[in-house]
Amino acid sequence: MGWLSCYVAHAAGSQLDSEWARLRKQADASSWSPFVSREDEEAHDSAAAMRDEGVEEDERQAIDDAISRRVYIEKESQRRLAGESGGGVARTGRKPRVPNAGSTHLLSDLITAWAKERQPQPRTVQIAERCSRRFRELVGPLPVETIARQQVIQFKDALLASGQTAVNTDKILTMFSTLLPYAHDQGWLPSNPAKGVKVGTRSNAKMARLPFDLPALKLLFGSTIYTAGERPGAGAGEAAYWLPLLALYAGARLEELAQLTPTDISETPYSDTNGAQRTCWIFTITDAGEGQQVKTAGSRRRVPIHPELIALGFIEYARSVTGPRLFPALKPNNEGREGALFGKWFGKHKRAVGITDKRMVFHSFRHLFKNVMREAGVDEAVHDALTGRGRGSGPYLRLRNTLSTCAACRCNAAVSDTWSEDAAALDGAVVDRTSWRVSRR
Repeated sequence: MGWLSCYVAHAAGSQLDSEWARLRKQADASSWSPFVSREDEEAHDSAAAMRDEGVEEDERQAIDDAISRRVYIEKESQRRLAGESGGGVARTGRKPRVPNAGSTHLLSDLITAWAKERQPQPRTVQIAERCSRRFRELVGPLPVETIARQQVIQFKDALLASGQTAVNTDKILTMFSTLLPYAHDQGWLPSNPAKGVKVGTRSNAKMARLPFDLPALKLLFGSTIYTAGERPGAGAGEAAYWLPLLALYAGARLEELAQLTPTDISETPYSDTNGAQRTCWIFTITDAGEGQQVKTAGSRRRVPIHPELIALGFIEYARSVTGPRLFPALKPNNEGREGALFGKWFGKHKRAVGITDKRMVFHSFRHLFKNVMREAGVDEAVHDALTGRGRGSGPYLRLRNTLSTCAACRCNAAVSDTWSEDAAALDGAVVDRTSWRVSRR
């Protein structure tokens, strides 16, 4: 009977290989194959480490998707083969649906039309395409006209069953809810079937980010980057020195700072509240240059440069740079995001200097800036405009309003003077004002 056992084992193995290959193709996980080929536990640990290293949300979402597809493939393959070997086909996959007459719009058509008219950022289009791909995988290639609330709920349940967290599932559904109203506007749907569909209770929600506290700032700005002019290769040269400082004193997003050009740094005139003409050094966050993007229209703004940055030599540094980017050593990732790889390095760096709280990432500078503004009594409209969150004030808040408000809070015509007090409290860990010049020798 040995030959028969071998034959059965070989046949079962061939069947499993065939089913695995088909399901892998169905899940479209090929672009992440080097990552998802790891054991599931290792993959999840790696994803957690990437969160700690400051990987941005969209990139982590793609990785989470790959992990979830891996788990789903394995479970679905085992379930189907177990059902078939038991004599009954235990297939609970998609039911075939026949498109209604005249229904010719697929989700890909919807995304193309929506992107052409609404002109979202390329990254947003990529997220929409990823959402569409997941819907096709888990529900089916339905014409848009046939998508009803029942299918959206089915999509939600399938996402959760495939291993997605409640948070990620709601993010995907939010993107879906962005697309379907456009289909309604085009007359393809009678209403938005995704409205109100969400997981809701988030008992497994990810830990919220925390602002950096004073001990963490001491560790970061007491490192040899700031005290001895060290420039780690993976930190992209001068970016390792300036990006944390700019985020600290301006509350800007990492990607906004990474895409700055030398010409974005300028001295501009303005009239103060008494009508006197003054000048102020600013950096401009815009999407006007090649490869530059902003998160929203309100993100376009002019940000006063803090006097401490000027004292540290930031203007001198900006004048010394030639070329299209202020930090030329930064390399974009495969999605063209110029701050993504730096974010990974920063995550490793902050752990190396002793910051172990995983809730503290590069974005924690932004949270800290907002907290300091509130505590200093700066009007919310002003600090929203400074950080690119303002809506009612247009893309550029007048410098006079910004600077006069900051001056009223003893901000020395820039950002909160709270930082002067914090800097004094840093004792020996204050940034050495000669460290940038030391690194340039």
